[in-house]
Amino acid sequence: MQIMQHNYKLYTCALLFICLSVGGFSQTVKSYAVMVKREGSSTPIKLVWDKDNTTNNYNIYRRTPGQLNWGASIATKATNDTFYIDNITSGTYEYYVQRNLTNGQRGHGYLVTSALVADAVATNRMLLVVDANYLQPLVIEINQLIKDLVADGWFVDTLHVQRNTSVFALKQLITKWYNTYKNDTHKPQQLYLLGRIPVPYSGVIFPDGHTPDHKGAWPADVYYGVMNEQIWTDNTANFDSATQARNRNIPGDGKFDVDYLFPDSSSLEIGRVDLTNMPVFGQSDTQLVKNYLNRAHDFKTKAFVPNRKAVVDNNFGVMGGEAFASSGYRSFSTMIGSENINDGDLLTSIKQSSYLLAYGCGGGTYTSASGIGNTSNFVSDSINAVYMMLFGSYFGDWDNSNNFLRAPLCSKPMSLASMWSGRPHWNLHPMSMGHTIGHCAKLAQNNVDGRLLTPVILSGYFSSFFPSYVHVSLMGDPSLRLFYNTIPQNVTATPNADSTTYNLTWDAVPGALGYQVFRSLNAMHGGDAIATSNTNSVSISNIFRGLNFMHVRALFVETSASGQYNQLSLGAAVSVTGGVNAVGLMEQHIQKMDLEIYPNPSSRYFNIGGDVKNAQLQVFDVTGKLVFEQHNIYHSNTIHHNLQTGVYIIKLSQTGKVGYKKLVVE
Repeated sequence: MQIMQHNYKLYTCALLFICLSVGGFSQTVKSYAVMVKREGSSTPIKLVWDKDNTTNNYNIYRRTPGQLNWGASIATKATNDTFYIDNITSGTYEYYVQRNLTNGQRGHGYLVTSALVADAVATNRMLLVVDANYLQPLVIEINQLIKDLVADGWFVDTLHVQRNTSVFALKQLITKWYNTYKNDTHKPQQLYLLGRIPVPYSGVIFPDGHTPDHKGAWPADVYYGVMNEQIWTDNTANFDSATQARNRNIPGDGKFDVDYLFPDSSSLEIGRVDLTNMPVFGQSDTQLVKNYLNRAHDFKTKAFVPNRKAVVDNNFGVMGGEAFASSGYRSFSTMIGSENINDGDLLTSIKQSSYLLAYGCGGGTYTSASGIGNTSNFVSDSINAVYMMLFGSYFGDWDNSNNFLRAPLCSKPMSLASMWSGRPHWNLHPMSMGHTIGHCAKLAQNNVDGRLLTPVILSGYFSSFFPSYVHVSLMGDPSLRLFYNTIPQNVTATPNADSTTYNLTWDAVPGALGYQVFRSLNAMHGGDAIATSNTNSVSISNIFRGLNFMHVRALFVETSASGQYNQLSLGAAVSVTGGVNAVGLMEQHIQKMDLEIYPNPSSRYFNIGGDVKNAQLQVFDVTGKLVFEQHNIYHSNTIHHNLQTGVYIIKLSQTGKVGYKKLVVE
């Protein structure tokens, strides 16, 4: 790893060299990671952190999650202070504890928590892009993946692509999907790239500091998530001194000019499972992906549960204040507490015991990191760590043979996600309250100065080099959460005489606070909640005519070092068929009517289009309950309503015809 010599477009060279030259003689890497956690779960909120003897004072910031800027600090704490009490009794907040060090630099700690128990984090819509080579040999595993995603509430859309598809052609398909659903109640959220999905390249960058041999275009999956296509030009970058041809970037070669995203940003949470070109493992990429999907299924269904502990293997030190390993310390403390973080040799530790989290950094090659190991270690050794954060030269550019960053995903036991964290730092603290690893990947890609989205023009200081650059990529399933819960078993559905009501029963789940039932008319969609129960049974009377796909999910209160939050287990699936007297969304033997409704989404009114004469209008909510009705409807009628925000089904009936349309009310 070399000291960077890049001429930043966002920062002056003078500021860069000042930041790199300030001494860190007494500070340790932990000085730059404020290892913050929450003490207890009752109000008021009490934040605690580890003491550091090289600190002048602390500034505490608070904001509502989703806000861009931190604003002014809400408190200042003295040198020896190790806690802050915030006298609030409701709401969910994100905190930033800034350590002002005696050498003029800063340490950083972040935490999300809720005054009470936070709501469960909902999932939305995912596009699963599948390598067409896997459709036949991995049909069982891919179907299981989709079932698990749907059971976790995802609305899953799939796209099968050939390996020789151009990145531009694939981006057009992704953009079309995004635009189709961006105003839907279940909006596009994640992009899961499974297999050898076309790899975009962009920029003239060298985040590992190696120039000219490694300066040029790097893999840039974030291209698929940035909807502003105008920035992705291919006419100015002109640098061809990189050792590997794939990094050389000249005008018109299909590699983009973009170095960093700011002021644009990614709209999608993106993860890739690409295990091609890993010959040292002695298995085909098809077999390696099969192994990975089976491990992911086992983790999500609690077939294996790693110990809630972490290991940090730091072979770089402070590095002029960059303190690469601080990524691990600050993230892991919010998840499991600093008392459960061990300093030690990464591979030795995870061979001897299972770990949920691991961080390792050292001077790198494409296939190794000094002091950590090499790709061959992942072939022969037990790799008992689920989430791996790694850093070193070269291997962050992951699209090469036997790449060290992708190696954990090929290993036998339990690794499921890998991140190149150091330039820039990744911050995983939202996972402590139920968010996915994909959510954190998007934060890392959009984090414009390393301080969680605060624009550089306002911050006056940056803590992380190469923020919002195009090389930031997640290796792994983006839907993964930190913890999973027990799934209900033995779900049965017993109908009444005309199949308009079903009684659902299941085995009680130890520790569950209750259960929620979700229903969809599409087997690929997680559906909407239609019933809750405090016992292991519930009667569902709002059955739709035809097939109804349901999931029973157990509700738990999960506890991390950041507090408590509600979390649902994956759902146990059951399908039922509504009888002829059920809510009529699937009438047979009747002519279908082309129904037009606009505007949609609607606020207080919508118009009726199409060939409509003297029709009856009915509006059903997601539970099948009739909530609005109007007669004598004709073409171009304006329907005024006071419906609450949500999703509804419009049914329009006239002699011999019926039409349906989904209505979104904002």
